[in-house]
Amino acid sequence: MKKLAIYGAGGLGREVALMINQINQVDQQWDLIGFFDDGRRKNDCVDGLMVLGGINDVNAIQSSCAIVIAIADAASRESIVERINNNLINYPIIIHPKALLGSVENEWGEGTIITAGCIFTTGIVVGKFTIVNLACTLGHDVRLGDFCSVMPGCNISGNVVIGESTLIGTGTQVLQNITVGAHCTIGAGAVVINNIESGLTVVGIPANRLL
Repeated sequence: MKKLAIYGAGGLGREVALMINQINQVDQQWDLIGFFDDGRRKNDCVDGLMVLGGINDVNAIQSSCAIVIAIADAASRESIVERINNNLINYPIIIHPKALLGSVENEWGEGTIITAGCIFTTGIVVGKFTIVNLACTLGHDVRLGDFCSVMPGCNISGNVVIGESTLIGTGTQVLQNITVGAHCTIGAGAVVINNIESGLTVVGIPANRLL
């Protein structure tokens, strides 16, 4: 088994730890050694796993280690990746065995997390360090940029393009042929029926710019 740690010992990190255990029940892939988290004390115990330190400890690792960045906020996740400068660290693609991945030609960027109950069809490209959370659906030819966060229960229709570092809130519906810019926030439960420019926050049904 390959050595793996989780960066982030909060709720998402704990869920990823559970996910790793569920993956191992199907196929023994990972030796989960613990968490890294700058907001926790070193040697604390979280759900039976040790906190191994923070970013400085990651950069001090002296042997090959896989790390999953389990931070929901896109900007924070990107910042952590930028601060890791250890060439011995690699970022695996973590996919729950109960996700339906669709076409074998779909593409997954390094560091991607795909959780249980997600359904993908065909022609899909998911960028680096993007999280697709529980029970989401992605239609044909969807493009998700790097560092996106798709929260639980979202439905993204065909031919949708989502720019990098965009957060799509829980239960959002994105209609077909929509383009959403980079660094956007779409509020929970929104229905997106029009293109969204980069940097905007939108909420509601239909989704409108938050003033």
